[in-house]
Parts: sequence; structure tokens; C-alpha cells
Amino acid sequence: MTLQVLDTEILLFINHGLANGFFDVLMPALTLHGYLLIIPYLLAIFLRGAKQENDQGKTFLAAAVWTFLIACAAAYLAGWVEDWIKDIIARPRPCRVVEGVRLLLPCPGSFSMPSGHAISSFAFALPLWHLTRRYIEPLWRFYPLFLAGMIAFSRIYLGAHYPTDVLVGALLGGAIGLALSLLYEVMGTEEGIRRHRK
Repeated sequence: MTLQVLDTEILLFINHGLANGFFDVLMPALTLHGYLLIIPYLLAIFLRGAKQENDQGKTFLAAAVWTFLIACAAAYLAGWVEDWIKDIIARPRPCRVVEGVRLLLPCPGSFSMPSGHAISSFAFALPLWHLTRRYIEPLWRFYPLFLAGMIAFSRIYLGAHYPTDVLVGALLGGAIGLALSLLYEVMGTEEGIRRHRK
């Protein structure tokens, strides 16, 4: 069995086998407006960041603002990477080449690999998960990743992407978001060392 055949079988299982009335409403909503569900988490990190204090008695508000800015930068960079890779691979979307795909939304005209929703969602989510660990409870920190996963899954359910499109998008987006987060931490550590030496 080739990867393409397996990809198509998993796609059709999700697109048809998991089809139900609730998902037929939820998945298009996640695809179109799922990003709005991150707003409560953003408010939470700003509010908690303003209240929580570190060992030096300073709040985490500045860190929360930087986290948001890094997440935005990661999502922007992910969009650029997505366009670049899509043009290179030029994989047709399943909703254009696989017979019998259930379509609840119009089939996009762009190429399929990687999923733009997956790469941008995970690029935005990883900084929100990684950089808030000092002032957000561990369980709540997984909310951005869960939301990104649901948005990415919706693309398969809607027949807009193969599972590998979503997997590659999630891995690339996560790598971009984590890389920028680690870069920010390294720069912050080096700045702290320089200040301590003065």
C-alpha cells in the first residue's frame, strides 16, 4: 500500500466514517473562525501575567506581551514557509482529485501540502504553550495546542487536506513556533548575563 493510498483511505474514513450532524456544524466553524477561540487564553495570560510575580518581584506582563508578539511573528513566518513549500510540491487538494469527498465548504484553489491552517495554528500555539510555563498552570497551557489540533483536524474532515498535509503542517508550524520561542529565551538569558556583569 502506497502512502498516497493510505492517505486517501484515512481521509475518506474521517470525511465519511466520522460524519455526523454535530461535526458538520463544528468543523466548518473551526476552519472559518476557530482562531477566535484563542482570545480567552490570550486574556488569561495577560491578566495572570499582570498578577503573578517572579523571584525578583516583577510581574510577567512584559513576558506575556512578548509571548503574544512572538506567536504572531511565528504565524507570519509560517505563512511564508507554507506558500513556498506549496509552490514547490504542488500537490492537488483531495477535494479536487478524490471522488466522493463530502464538501461542506468550497474547495480552495491553492495546493494542498502543507495545510495552511495546521502550520499557522501550531506556529501560533507553541509560543503560547512554551513561554507561559512560569505563570500558567500546566493543564491550561495545553489549550492552545488542543485548539490548533482541532483546527487542523477540521481540514481533513472537510476534505480540504490529506492527513499528511496536516501532519507536515503541524510539525513545521510547531518547529517554527518553538524555534522563535527558544531564540527569545536565549537572547533574554544573554541580556540578563550582560546586565549582571555590569
